[in-house]
Amino acid sequence: MASISGFKGVYYNEKTARLEDLVAPPYDVITKQERDQLVEKEPRNIFALELPSKKECSGDVKDKYECAALLFDRWLREGVLLKDHESAIYPYDIEYENTKRRLVRKGFVCLVRADEWDKRTVLPHERTFSKVTQDRFLLRSATKGQFSQIFMIYRHNKEVEKLLKEAERKRLFSVRDKRGATHCLWRIKDQKILSILRSVFDSMKLYIADGHHRYTTAIRYRKEMEERYGLGPNAPYNYTMAYLVDARDPGLVVLPTHRLLNLPENLDQDQVKEGLRKYFHLNPIDFEGAEGIGEQAGTFEDVTASTCSQGISVMFGGSRQAFVLCPKEEAKGLLLDAVGHRELADLDVVVLEELVFKRAMGLEPEKLEAGKDIYFVPDSKRAIEELRENQVLFFMHPTRVEQVLDVADAGLCMPHKSTFFYPKILTGMVISKEEY
Repeated sequence: MASISGFKGVYYNEKTARLEDLVAPPYDVITKQERDQLVEKEPRNIFALELPSKKECSGDVKDKYECAALLFDRWLREGVLLKDHESAIYPYDIEYENTKRRLVRKGFVCLVRADEWDKRTVLPHERTFSKVTQDRFLLRSATKGQFSQIFMIYRHNKEVEKLLKEAERKRLFSVRDKRGATHCLWRIKDQKILSILRSVFDSMKLYIADGHHRYTTAIRYRKEMEERYGLGPNAPYNYTMAYLVDARDPGLVVLPTHRLLNLPENLDQDQVKEGLRKYFHLNPIDFEGAEGIGEQAGTFEDVTASTCSQGISVMFGGSRQAFVLCPKEEAKGLLLDAVGHRELADLDVVVLEELVFKRAMGLEPEKLEAGKDIYFVPDSKRAIEELRENQVLFFMHPTRVEQVLDVADAGLCMPHKSTFFYPKILTGMVISKEEY
């Protein structure tokens, strides 16, 4: 099953600069302009390594990846970055607010062997696209470093819980992000604890929450480095850095990702409603004016749940008419026949794609271009504010953690943007550098 390991972590030296200026959000949630602003403000920001640019290196460098490698080595020599002398795992806690509640998500950073997908030691719940992985592969090949973690979850295990709770740990530092969440990094270096933890995970599976493409990159990297160096199963290139969280952790939250759809020219709102009535009962949601809609944006889930099981809500641009879509019994049968698996048929996003887009509206979900035909918006109030005349807004329930595990165990994949694990882990909290 899953093979995990401690490592000699690399992290920023707090004496060199403010940590808030050095760490950053995940690279895939910011724009190039935001990246450049962070590096302009603080040239030692982690994005100089994670999203490198050739211009940030003086002298003759081949490409941006070589520039990142030179900066990485220089910062280690100059003490901008510190490296531990002993192998360890790094508990990483995030205290944050969600729906006016203060929560703490507890996890730990370690190395995980990048086994082939068909070994099923690490399970995906989304598909990957090979073109996305090339940049990450070239960066790791040049720097021999990993600057951010793949987010993985595991089914609850009492022994793991006990080991992590009782192990002696040292607090390294904490940093506050722009959303007000506090990220705290610790270190556990007791080799006996690490050995027991490894043996427990030998009988467990891991599930990718966020970072499918990075794991695909890690598999490719392992295979190509083994062909090149042939150092065997314990070589550093076999492992990828990951942030592991218990699936029952009270702070583990999945947020919904709502869909804003641009109606094609040959389809108006009345035709959409007519198509929806073939498969759904349309139950009106009554809000008192546009102001009331904005104020109650977060209540759509509650309204939907109280109206019918497995329903989703819809709002039409212009009129701001809103309905709960409750699937008819025959539609539920059609859905199950179409997808072939109960684990998929129970998902809101599958109801949307199979019954709403394909059947009611005659659209092909896989051909909807993000940022042009369809927009993915986590915040319901913002989605309502952005809703335009020719658009339709679909409100999703959050996918439950247990659904993620069940879909992965069944060897299935969810549609794109089915999960939004919150909050995001910061890039640069702890770094892995391969030693040879």
